[in-house]
Amino acid sequence: MKDKPVKIDGELKGRIEKFISKNNNRFDYPSVKNFIDKAVIKLLNEVTDEKK
Repeated sequence: MKDKPVKIDGELKGRIEKFISKNNNRFDYPSVKNFIDKAVIKLLNEVTDEKK
C-alpha cells in the first residue's frame, strides 16, 4: 500500500507543532506525521475496544 499525501488544517498543524516542540514531546513525536499516526492509532484502539 502506497502512502498518499493528506491535507491537514493549518491551525491544527500549528497546534501540533507547538505541542511536539515542548519538553520531551519532541522525542516522543519527532514529526507532525508521527504525532498524527500515533494519535489515530490510539483513537482507533479506544473505539474498537468500546465496541467489544
